[in-house]
Parts: sequence; C-alpha cells; structure tokens
Amino acid sequence: MRIGELSRQSGVSQRSLRYYEERELISAERSPNGYREYAPAMVERASVIQQLFGMGFSREIVESVLSCTGNAPESAHAAAADTLALVRDDLTAQIERLASTRARIDEFLDARAAVPA
Repeated sequence: MRIGELSRQSGVSQRSLRYYEERELISAERSPNGYREYAPAMVERASVIQQLFGMGFSREIVESVLSCTGNAPESAHAAAADTLALVRDDLTAQIERLASTRARIDEFLDARAAVPA
C-alpha cells in the first residue's frame, strides 16, 4: 500500500510516517516508479509508534519497545524491560508530584472557601 493508504488506515499523518521511516521505525519498499510501498503490518506498527510518542516517550524508548516485536531475541526483551522499568519509576515520581501539588491546591481552595466574603 502507498503512504496515503497507510495514513488513512493507521490514522498517522503522512509527514509522521515519513519521519518514522527516516528514523527506521517503519520500513517501505520502493516500487520501480519510486513510490513507497508499505506492508499491511505497518498499519498497526505506525499506530503503536504514534501512541507511544503521544504518551511522551522519547524515540529511544519507542525503539526499545519496538525491538521486542517479531522474533526478537531475549536480550531485546530484557533491554526493553529495563528501559520500561525506568519509565515506570519516572511516571510514579511524576504522579506523586502531581498528587502533592493537587493536595496543596485543594488546601488553598478549601481555606479560601472558608473565608467569609
């Protein structure tokens, strides 16, 4: 399928698809006329990449996660697990900071509501 069809099926812009290909996150064959021809499996792969980037993951993390697809060796799975454990720990710290900030805002608003007008 050509890039326009891949874009329609995956919901990923053609510009993003070109970026993914440039970064070797997806691949395409070139037809004799120079058009990119994508395999059907690229639809799901492009969607997953977009979701990962949408969650704020870096290109390195996206590459690590993608390295576990197909017949990846156990070492790729171990490396991805290590990377994702670090991401999880970072997310936990961010959640704790956000919860603390929210609690302080709640305290401020509660105190403000208690002040007679």
